[in-house]
Amino acid sequence: MLARYKGVEFGGRRGNLIISKFDPSAPEIRSNDHPKPFGDGALAGRDYLGEASWTFELTTNERDEVGALAAAGALVSAWRDPKVRLKPNVTVPLSYMVAGRWRRVYGRPGQITDPVSDVHANLGVGKIVASFRVLDPNFYDDAETKVRLTIVPESSGGIIIPLVTPISTRMNNGQRAGLVENLGDVASPLTVTFHGPARNPKIKAAAGWEVGITGTLAYDQSVTVDARAGTVTRNDGASIPGWLTRATQLSKAVIPAGKSDLTFTAIDSTGTAAVDLSWRNSYSSI
Repeated sequence: MLARYKGVEFGGRRGNLIISKFDPSAPEIRSNDHPKPFGDGALAGRDYLGEASWTFELTTNERDEVGALAAAGALVSAWRDPKVRLKPNVTVPLSYMVAGRWRRVYGRPGQITDPVSDVHANLGVGKIVASFRVLDPNFYDDAETKVRLTIVPESSGGIIIPLVTPISTRMNNGQRAGLVENLGDVASPLTVTFHGPARNPKIKAAAGWEVGITGTLAYDQSVTVDARAGTVTRNDGASIPGWLTRATQLSKAVIPAGKSDLTFTAIDSTGTAAVDLSWRNSYSSI
């Protein structure tokens, strides 16, 4: 197994940090079952997947204690980064490679030990134990799928545009609808970036949900709506959740496994408005 966190890679057979043991615990189950008031057993409620913990036992692979401490120090520094651990409601990716494919989970780094200074560390073999709290129960492709959609000018007779390669399209009563595809087996949250000039840009799904903003974007402005993180950010860094349309529900802005119909609408007489759609194929297992 090979893993990577904030640019620090560990695992494999030839690196300076080798994984000697990997223990991925199952997610906790949060249940609201209730005892039957008149009889044996219980009434089944809803079961929710909670937090899981991934524990890595690592060994430094260096020639001396100095090398061992340096190898461990890079990971410890990344693991304890205050820019992550002091921010609430923020999750970060931990990437891993199994069976030749890179995927990722989202969560927060937990405890990590420094290498023990003993005879083994003196020989370049220090022991480290690091845990990562997995807060999203799904697994995602490390590589992101991204598609840019452009607008049809009003003078051309319409504001609904087709999706493009790698997305297939079809004609329907003079309006072109597109198909996006999630190659995983569970729904994946969508990230939408609207680029101006555009007024009231919006993405709608055949499933019924929408992601849209009210207002006008200048030619040099953009707004990114991240359904997984629950954020709405303008390109100058400002958080503007109040710009979302009333019909927007970020919890529903997902691409289910398989193909989905999406359309993009906006008011733009220049024909230069665009939107970027991005997602990661999502899976129910590692």
